[in-house]
Amino acid sequence: MPIGEALRNARLKKDYSFEYLEESTKIRTKYLKALEEEKFDVLPGPVYAKAFLRTYAKFLELDTEEIMQEYNMLTNNNPAPAVETKEIEPVSISGGSKKWRYLAAGAAVVALLAFNAFYDSNKRAEDNKPELPQTVQENTVEQKGNSNNSPQLSTPQPVQGVRVVLKVNDNPSWMQVVADGNTIFSGTVAPGEMKDFQAEEKIFLHVGNAGAVEVNVNGKNLGRMGALGKVEKKTFTVDDDPNMTRG
Repeated sequence: MPIGEALRNARLKKDYSFEYLEESTKIRTKYLKALEEEKFDVLPGPVYAKAFLRTYAKFLELDTEEIMQEYNMLTNNNPAPAVETKEIEPVSISGGSKKWRYLAAGAAVVALLAFNAFYDSNKRAEDNKPELPQTVQENTVEQKGNSNNSPQLSTPQPVQGVRVVLKVNDNPSWMQVVADGNTIFSGTVAPGEMKDFQAEEKIFLHVGNAGAVEVNVNGKNLGRMGALGKVEKKTFTVDDDPNMTRG
């Protein structure tokens, strides 16, 4: 199956929007569309094209090695040709030793410059590889006496201020959490993980895959934050009765 068709089918099957994918993979939407349309010349360069393609395929849970092999065949990614050097015919030393030395020295310089240019170009290509998106590592909430890692919500403890517990189900979700005006978390959370946040006055949530995130505020289970692949924003304050009205 062609690369673009494989990427597109996987995205549609998972019902991911480009907005959600851009936030989760840190790859701009125009580049994601270019990959699906196999317009690799739109990307900044071959190194970026390969890095973005590998990241996108992995996020969609495709066979990355098969995708990369198909890309190499499609773009004819063959090793750079060797630098050709012409063999210098020996010059008779008698009556022309200086001329022979000049020719030998010139040939050596040309060969050295060609080698250095070839080596430097490869080195620059390696140095210019983009940093692929990485999940922000945070300490997860410790769950004691609970084998399925679900939060104990039946007997909540008294909370001073606002406490928000987020549980991610089914699919990964990117999220940003702001407590009392300070960003305390920003990153992608894997399925099965939970995050526990507290603030004195208010907590603001910006969630990329709302359908995968279950919300509990001060012991009250509010259900899922929205639909899969949709971006939702919500603020919970200390004086309000928590609800899941979007806003």
